[in-house]
Amino acid sequence: MYTPATGKAKPVEEEVITPENVYERPDETIAFFPGQVLRDGYVSTAILIACVVLSYAAPAPLTHPANTATITYVPRPEWFFFFYEQMLMFFPGYALVSFGAVVVPTIFILLLFALPWLDRGPNYSALKRPFAAIIGILVVIVVLLNMLLALSRIMNFPTQ
Repeated sequence: MYTPATGKAKPVEEEVITPENVYERPDETIAFFPGQVLRDGYVSTAILIACVVLSYAAPAPLTHPANTATITYVPRPEWFFFFYEQMLMFFPGYALVSFGAVVVPTIFILLLFALPWLDRGPNYSALKRPFAAIIGILVVIVVLLNMLLALSRIMNFPTQ
């Protein structure tokens, strides 16, 4: 380092980093291994033990075996597949099922992944980023409409 009064450089002092002063220098880091790895291992082990204890303390309820001879059962997807099944309703017939099941969701997911590169504006305001705002509004509208249509189909299913 240069001192203007004498014109000579001061000798560089080696700074020792301790846990007390590590946050004073944000450019210095603490090693990830073994400290953080051990902490993550401890927490993961505790969560695993808690899951095992809870699974033994409150096991999943078992019902009677499935009757394969029934003709009154109406199969329904789980809640997280409602939008997917509802989208298949828009593509009837064997020729369009693969299009609705593979092509349309793939395009949708690729569009969501490509959105950061399609709209690279520095602004955070939705009013100054019309492309991202329009895509976001369309995503919300499509998801809500699919959920509402799926719920209407569920309400119209015969009771079991």
